[in-house]
Amino acid sequence: MKQFFQQTLKKIIFTFSIVLPLFPLLAQKTESPTSPVKRFFYMGDGSLLLQGQKILYRNLSGEYQEAGLKKIHQIFGANWQSKHERLSLRFIEMMDYLQDELQGGNYILRSGYRSPNNNQNLRNKGKLAAQSSMHIEGAAADLRLKNIPSAKVFEFVKALNCCGIGWYGSAHFHLDTGPTRYWGATTSKTEDKTPQQNSKIILQSDYDYYQAGEKIPLKFMRITQYPIGVPYQVTLVEVKNDSSQEKIRPLPLTFSSENTSQETCTILKNRSQARNISVQLPKELPSGNYALSVKFCNRYDYLQMPETISSRIFKVVQSK
Repeated sequence: MKQFFQQTLKKIIFTFSIVLPLFPLLAQKTESPTSPVKRFFYMGDGSLLLQGQKILYRNLSGEYQEAGLKKIHQIFGANWQSKHERLSLRFIEMMDYLQDELQGGNYILRSGYRSPNNNQNLRNKGKLAAQSSMHIEGAAADLRLKNIPSAKVFEFVKALNCCGIGWYGSAHFHLDTGPTRYWGATTSKTEDKTPQQNSKIILQSDYDYYQAGEKIPLKFMRITQYPIGVPYQVTLVEVKNDSSQEKIRPLPLTFSSENTSQETCTILKNRSQARNISVQLPKELPSGNYALSVKFCNRYDYLQMPETISSRIFKVVQSK
């Protein structure tokens, strides 16, 4: 009997010697999902209450969900099939961020995506539609956030200093992820029919956060006249904490195959070409805030078009 107990005790000790080291591994497997990869300065929880529907467009791991994004595109009247005409993820995240931060209810959509032709038709009818509207870029909407006064939304977004926010004193407000600006009914100037001649042209990256060595898709937005001439390279600029800028190095641009090159100047003839550009970040680039500076090589006869513009600021982080 004594020998039996000794053998049994040895088996128990041996078993624990195998199982105990596995406890940390088991704990790791049962941990909650890791935090999503941060791609934007303003992000929500990955779901939207929109037109009476709860739509999950990003999971807990940070992966964007095609089914949810397609549903948002359907509601907005946007074209999912054309990759370069899709809604801005930055804008979708911004809507989500506002809904979460203000603890609002359902979004009621008044106007979402507009094609250039649709936007011009609205202008011809005397409606409030700007020549270089961000609705055309898939980065704007006229909305109402249930349970939250639009005046409160207006003041909240205005204080963020990040986006475009307009309120005309009605139940709805305008939100976009274009340049920082705000306006009311008497200051919108949407009825102005003077040709803008690309005076409000901007350049945006798809995301706000990138890793060194990563490819950045770029889009020229708010273009009212084509063609335009873009150089074969842009200048990478570091943006300091005091907002001063330091030129780092030139970076070559990659254009779609349908673009027309004239030595060092590439002619963008249409919207598709202007939204299908990219640049590769240097692999050794330190963490920090950066922008891309573009000096146009051909402005044609657009007297109001700026000679040089800088992109929206983006942040470079190191991979973990």
